[in-house]
Amino acid sequence: MEAALSLGFSQRDARWEVARTAGADALLPGLDQTRTVGLVTLPGAFVGVLLATGSAVQAGAVQILVLAGLLLAQTCSVAVALELVARGFVYRNRAVRPTRVR
Repeated sequence: MEAALSLGFSQRDARWEVARTAGADALLPGLDQTRTVGLVTLPGAFVGVLLATGSAVQAGAVQILVLAGLLLAQTCSVAVALELVARGFVYRNRAVRPTRVR
């Protein structure tokens, strides 16, 4: 962060550069789970639609909708968390928190 600040970045942008890679890594488990759905396990929404006498196409559509919703929720929560960290609202403890420039 200090290197970015010395190059003239704002505090928000300097924090963003540090936290961005952690945010990208936070999305990897969800992406990996979505990638392997159907190969290792039968997802609950898919089986539920099949047991409710739905067709395989309907079950697949429901499962895609559920997975897309999960990925969207994960992406939004990571984006909000990164923005809160970048703006200095979320921090480790008082000793590490930088002074706020007004």
